[in-house]
Amino acid sequence: MTENMQKGDLVWIPQDTRLHWLREDSDKRYLITVVPRTAVIFEEKDRCYDVFMDGDLWTINKNNTYYLENQHAR
Repeated sequence: MTENMQKGDLVWIPQDTRLHWLREDSDKRYLITVVPRTAVIFEEKDRCYDVFMDGDLWTINKNNTYYLENQHAR
């Protein structure tokens, strides 16, 4: 689980994780990841994040995200 994450941070999302697309005046949709994915945090909320993935904003429970460290720092 991620803690103290901020807007712009990269998170890792495991396979078989459910994300929700909840927008006013629109149908509610969801996406279940088939493979592990990465996303960028757009906004932090109490128990979830809005993340940017595949050109859309999705909402995901914080318990389903993991901090992705910078792979280029050595």
